[in-house]
Amino acid sequence: MNFKTISVLLAFIAAVCAQAPTNQYELKDASNKTCLRADMALSIQVNYTKTNDGSVTFEWELPAHNLTNPGVVTVGGSCEVNGTAQLTLSIPPASTSVSMTFTMEGQDTYLSGVELSYTEDPAIFVNTTTPRHFENHLGGDMFDNNVTVSKTELEVFEAPSGQSYKCNNQGSLALDDVGAMLKLANVQVQAFGFNETFGEVTECAADATTPAPGNTTTPASNSTTPASNTTTPAVTTMMPTTPVPPTPEPPTQNNYTLTGGDGKVCLMALMALQIEANYTKTDGKTATAKWNVPANPAVSGTCGNNTSTLELKYDGNDSTVTITFTKSGASGLLQDDGKFMASAITLVYTETSARFPDTNNTGTVRTVANTNLTAFEGSVGSSYKCMAEQDVSLTGDVMLIATDVQVQPFGLSDNNFDTAEECPADNEISNIVPIAVGCALAGLVVIVLIAYLIGRRKSHKGYQQV
Repeated sequence: MNFKTISVLLAFIAAVCAQAPTNQYELKDASNKTCLRADMALSIQVNYTKTNDGSVTFEWELPAHNLTNPGVVTVGGSCEVNGTAQLTLSIPPASTSVSMTFTMEGQDTYLSGVELSYTEDPAIFVNTTTPRHFENHLGGDMFDNNVTVSKTELEVFEAPSGQSYKCNNQGSLALDDVGAMLKLANVQVQAFGFNETFGEVTECAADATTPAPGNTTTPASNSTTPASNTTTPAVTTMMPTTPVPPTPEPPTQNNYTLTGGDGKVCLMALMALQIEANYTKTDGKTATAKWNVPANPAVSGTCGNNTSTLELKYDGNDSTVTITFTKSGASGLLQDDGKFMASAITLVYTETSARFPDTNNTGTVRTVANTNLTAFEGSVGSSYKCMAEQDVSLTGDVMLIATDVQVQPFGLSDNNFDTAEECPADNEISNIVPIAVGCALAGLVVIVLIAYLIGRRKSHKGYQQV
């Protein structure tokens, strides 16, 4: 074994040893089944001010989860609820805590936020200039110099729902501008749709393009200087992408019904609903968020002779869609022509960073309404039906998009829809088919006629002279 081979081997060993060991962390649900799993080599790096030395860097590893000694590291958090899951790793209690928030938007999942908390214990952060010492009630030493740094509006570890994200390359995730970061390697994580084992793998770009360790060499140059064979491990900086509002899948049709005091259905609505709202980002620019009303909202409302209301609550009852149906003439302003309509729609939603990336108004609750509508109009005693998309503008910035609609807010017979009245848009679509068929047939007739005339012309040329 020559000197060059030994150098390469030592460099490789140094790179491997510098990396934290890979550990497995599993979060269990109420039935003790794993709902979230994260395998990773994780270490934490921060800067702190040291007496006489100024700013210095300190790094420590996150140990493995030890079932026989859970005090080493505690795994906590929450399984998926309304598109959010959280993994919290703590070592030991009140010393270090890393909390990772995962988000699912449509069919896409990603790491959306990280929070790091630690204590600058002077026994560990030697000669730190910021210890705040006091004695507890038992006379022991305590320190309250806790530090918390967080990074939100991330969009890393991206993978389709039901799949796992995997990245073996070493990488770093900066949490602030003064040196706090997580160093990660050998990452494989799945926060949604975990079923006993990892799902199909979505590999990071760095793994797909970086050669395996030991195969990367510096190509020889034309000079007399020997080429270096030293292998350097690839390091990927996990920089957050520019926040972009998620694009939802097409909404699915849902069935909403209200029952009167007599136990009979008094309002029935089939519809697929989507909301589109403009918002202001931190840079002052305008972006558009779009999301679906989920499949199983809390349904409530009232039925009346002239006015009925359908209310849908979702996002843990923090968001609502309220549709008020009235009969024409009920307000005394319209002529009573036996029609019903959606005369008012009100939306309540919150500008969350997951749904409104980079919003300048995180946590702001919005209430928008239009009380002068004539949407979903049909005849009393019939149902209104419209498969085409309908854009109902509530303000200049907010719109309710409805598709696959059939609704009857008054006078249902036998707990079901009465005869449907189709919207003009559906009639236009249905007219396209016979028109297209007619045009195709007309074209076919023209082709046959031309072929016949050509054939007849050839048959009348007569005999050629010999």
